[in-house]
Amino acid sequence: MFKRISSLLFASFLLLGSIFLFAAERMEWKDENGDGRKESQFFYEGDQVVKIQMDRNGDGKTDQWLNFKNGKKATAEIDSDFDGRVDQWITYDSKGKTQIIAKDTNHDGKPDQFQQMLKGRELVLKEYDRNFDGRIDKRMLMQWDANKKITTFMNGRPGSIPNPGYTWLRKEEDNNFDGKIDVYQERGNKNPSTDRIGKEIDPLPAKPEDKGGPATEKKQEPSEGLIQKMNEKYGLK
Repeated sequence: MFKRISSLLFASFLLLGSIFLFAAERMEWKDENGDGRKESQFFYEGDQVVKIQMDRNGDGKTDQWLNFKNGKKATAEIDSDFDGRVDQWITYDSKGKTQIIAKDTNHDGKPDQFQQMLKGRELVLKEYDRNFDGRIDKRMLMQWDANKKITTFMNGRPGSIPNPGYTWLRKEEDNNFDGKIDVYQERGNKNPSTDRIGKEIDPLPAKPEDKGGPATEKKQEPSEGLIQKMNEKYGLK
């Protein structure tokens, strides 16, 4: 009798443990784009999603990895050209809004273009490593201009049409790739300060930390002080 009760208790514990484990960690397939194909894997801990893996082109291979923290987007890795290698990294802020986008344009596995949201999408910092040597050599502070226009000809006369987009406010360039700024411009200022000329170019921002994407050689934490640094540098506190 005692052995029978013990066996029943043991079986009950196993059943409860299995139920708890299933509730704590589970995965669901979903059709995100409504095409009838379940291309996205949602991973949950309890009722909260912690990771999504997607196959956007239907080739049976994951090409986007999205990670969450406290129910908000945290980082993402994307294979945008479906060649099996990640070429885009995204860091989100604590509210789940895009903060930094890094891209690999020459397919060497390392980011060489960066876009940082300083005031949401209204004000962004764009940085480039044009010769792929691991150093920033062009930097532009850009502001969204809803009233931006382009010149055109209508009925044989010059005119303009609306063309909302970004307008540069400041530029820094290292055109001889020696690691030092040799061009500094400010929009609307014909005689900008020369204090930045000859100064060292900042190093490349780091990629977001990997939390479920494909294996890469080395993962780095994004520089958490980078946005604050640029805000202070451009007087955007």
